[in-house]
Order: sequence, then structure tokens, then C-alpha cells
Amino acid sequence: MKRVIRVAAAIFILASVDARADAASDCNDGSNLPRQIKGCTQVIQRTMLTDALSTAYMNRAIAYAQRRENTKALADFTASIHADQANNFAYYNRGNVYLDLRKPRQAIADFTKALELAPDMSPALLNRALANEMIGERDASIADFRAALQLEPTLTAASEGLKRLGASP
Repeated sequence: MKRVIRVAAAIFILASVDARADAASDCNDGSNLPRQIKGCTQVIQRTMLTDALSTAYMNRAIAYAQRRENTKALADFTASIHADQANNFAYYNRGNVYLDLRKPRQAIADFTKALELAPDMSPALLNRALANEMIGERDASIADFRAALQLEPTLTAASEGLKRLGASP
């Protein structure tokens, strides 16, 4: 299951050099993962702007995660968080990698932080519910599935999770 969110975040580089603009464009283009990784790497090497740096690390991490290079993805999501601790998408996406690696406790911590920053992030509630289900925390899982449904009533995966746990919406 692909859990990594594609964030349509543009990287703004305050420079007139075409090469830098091309790197930023490549970093934001997920259609060619090797080019995206190369573009993000160039942005990371050339920028000191916190938001741009965080986004470049996150975009490169998303590309690594799609290629199932989880160690690199985790390192870049962590670097993204260090660059901007308010980047809820970096926490969310790192949580998804942990969930894919069957490390639910680390995933729960990241989903919880993402929700502290963005309480209406229904995908984080859904995935935290799944992580809680993995470790047998039935009540917490049910609560998160229900909260996700309150935010997004058509979230089929949350309804299915409640049915699986024998709970009503």
C-alpha cells in the first residue's frame, strides 16, 4: 500500500541562475524519481532557506520511499524535520515508512506529532489507527478510526478498520 503523500510544495529559490531553477523544478517533479533525487540534492546543497531545505529533503525522501530505499528515506525525512520542525507532512511521511517497516511504535509517535501540528489530518489518524491495531491497542485504534471518519466520512479504510475490530462508526 502506498501511504506516502505527494506534497505539491514548490521550492522557491531566490536566484536568477537557470540551473538552480531547473533543480527546484526537478525536485518538485515526481514523474522521474532519479531526476527528482538529483534535483533535490542540488537544492539541498545550494540553499540555506529553512522551508526550501525542509521541502527538498522531504521530496527526496518521498522519491527514496517510492524506490523502497527506506534507510535513505528515513534519513531525509529526519533531515526535513530538523530543517523545519513544523513540517507535519515530514512527520506523517516518516511515520508511513516506519509503518511499512513494521515499526508501529515509531510510526505512532510520528503520526501523533503530525496531528499535534495539523489536528485535521485524517490520513495521519487513519494510519495511527492502523499502527495501534498492529500493536493490539484496540481502543486507541477504534478512537482514531472514528476521528478520521468524522473528518472524512467517506474514508473507506476507516470504516473497514472499525468493522474489522467489531466496532460501529
